[in-house]
Amino acid sequence: MGFLDKVKGTAKQAVNPGGQMKERDKIQKINASGVDATATVDSMQKVGSQLGGGHQIDFQLTVHPAGAVDYKVVTSQSMHEQTLKGVEEGATVAVKIDPDDPQSLLVWGAAS
Repeated sequence: MGFLDKVKGTAKQAVNPGGQMKERDKIQKINASGVDATATVDSMQKVGSQLGGGHQIDFQLTVHPAGAVDYKVVTSQSMHEQTLKGVEEGATVAVKIDPDDPQSLLVWGAAS
């Protein structure tokens, strides 16, 4: 992805500041009240880069919530290179799940 593609992505984000605030609010909520779990990475694909070194990743996950039935989630998330270490197809990752919407979650990185 070239510099102009990055600029286009930044411009697209600037056009939709309401979407950014909604995403920020979701992240803050999950950080504050999310439920810790693990998930298996069924597939992942880098779909873009962001200024500052982040990579936009599309994930297909199988979530393993404690005391509940496993389920599938498709999500997209920006992650930095350092956080992506050990995150690959077939790996187990740490996730935090929105208690009000189990399809909404954050990937924290490789599970220890």
